[in-house]
Amino acid sequence: MTNSKSTKRALIISVLAIFMCVAMLIGTTFAWFTDTASTGVNKIQAGNLDVKLMYSTDMQTWKEATEQTKLFDDNALWEPGYTQVVYLKVVNAGNLALKYETGFSKNYTSNRGKNVNGDWYRVDNYLKIGTAGTATKFANREDVWSAIAATEKTLAKDVMLTDGWITLKAGEESKPFAVAIYMPTSVGNEANASRHRPSSVSGLGIEVRATQATVESDSFDNNYDANAATVLKRVEYTDGVHTVTGNIQANGTSGAIHGTGTAKITVDATTVYGTYVSNYAMAVCASSRSEIIIKGGEFANQAPAGSALSLIYAEDSAKITIEGGTFKCVSPAWTLNCNDSDAATITVKGGSFYKFDPSNVTVGEGEIFIADGYKVVQNGDWYNVVPE
Repeated sequence: MTNSKSTKRALIISVLAIFMCVAMLIGTTFAWFTDTASTGVNKIQAGNLDVKLMYSTDMQTWKEATEQTKLFDDNALWEPGYTQVVYLKVVNAGNLALKYETGFSKNYTSNRGKNVNGDWYRVDNYLKIGTAGTATKFANREDVWSAIAATEKTLAKDVMLTDGWITLKAGEESKPFAVAIYMPTSVGNEANASRHRPSSVSGLGIEVRATQATVESDSFDNNYDANAATVLKRVEYTDGVHTVTGNIQANGTSGAIHGTGTAKITVDATTVYGTYVSNYAMAVCASSRSEIIIKGGEFANQAPAGSALSLIYAEDSAKITIEGGTFKCVSPAWTLNCNDSDAATITVKGGSFYKFDPSNVTVGEGEIFIADGYKVVQNGDWYNVVPE
């Protein structure tokens, strides 16, 4: 099937923005409403929910974070005791209930430097980040350190700042909370930069990810959005053995779920939706020598109808085995797809496929197989793979 890294572009069409610029998720009937507010170099990713991130430096004046907002100073000269703190609150500006979680940016950059001892180091390895609820501005840095002591962690990409999902009804806002980054006074010359090779960190930001909450009711109950996506970023592994579950709605450029390197991944999810970004909308992608087993879940891509898009894709020497799940692609002929010039394969032992017969693939040979002992049974527009 003609979908190499260079030809995928001709087969896949999509759009999703992450972090701090407003970008609407283009959905099909499979889409859940989601929203994300972030700061610094990040963007605001929006569905039909409307979440806003407000910030203050004095707990008196509040402003909305925009794509230009820098909550933390990129030019800071980090040294023991140096502390930066910002006060935040999350506002549900829409008319639907939402639940949100807050994390630290995964897009900040850190460059390696040499300390005065001549050793390589990264300054972010010596910084702490933490949160604390507060109704007033902290009087001094010691008060900040004490307040965040129970939550502080070493600065790292995508560190979670909230404990689980927090629900806000339409029009509600969260209680104010402080986010602080500081270098402990216990740090010594291991983070003392040499004059010519200092380490620096920039693009520090906050992301608020929001999705539907089970609050509003329809004619039956309030559980119609119980399966709303709660994982809003790509699930990706490069090695090790992993199991992926839950409701996932993420950037489909390299798959909402992506295995690469030597990773071995078992997918037993509820829903997995690949959203439309830069000509891609894959739900699952296996690259390099990775192996992915799909045991169950509802798999779809969120993109304009009629687009030439792959849903489940394998390339390089990767292997995908499908044992269950339902698969509905906006371009059914490309429901399962492998890169023609590679040795990747997809083996099918189960699952239901919309307008796609995995036993009668019309393009490409030696890539997609029905496992021995299994057959395809058609039921209307669906093709079900069952034991013989």
